[in-house]
Amino acid sequence: MNQEEQNHKQNCGIVQIKEGSMKGMKAKRIRFKIGSLWESPPLHILLTKENDVVVARCLEFTVSSHGKDEKAALKALADSIKEYVLTAVENDAINTIFDPAHGKYWRIYNELETKQSSRSLKLSIKKSLMSIPNDNLQQSTTEINYA
Repeated sequence: MNQEEQNHKQNCGIVQIKEGSMKGMKAKRIRFKIGSLWESPPLHILLTKENDVVVARCLEFTVSSHGKDEKAALKALADSIKEYVLTAVENDAINTIFDPAHGKYWRIYNELETKQSSRSLKLSIKKSLMSIPNDNLQQSTTEINYA
């Protein structure tokens, strides 16, 4: 790629992803269902962009799939998790089903989740509390709700 092409990509905000590189996109907690028979607890799902595809990883099972976008990657991951769980049941291997991903994926997940939580917290405070007079806030009661 010549200098002119590199300048164009930089000016347009285009980022070239090198072979084998990965960029964290989102951290999600998702429940998966197999019909009406089983629903998972919330699983940690890491979405990354690798080359021209989105990769969805389930960090509890070390299962991953990919797609052209987030929706396709998550659909493919759901199918993979179904096969993973059914294979474990079929082979009487439920006790060994938990196979956590490598630490680097958990670190990326935690960093993304922290950024997402921070943005969400700031947004909720701005939406809910910034327009209320301070006297009203001081007189408000507090509650504890478990997530």
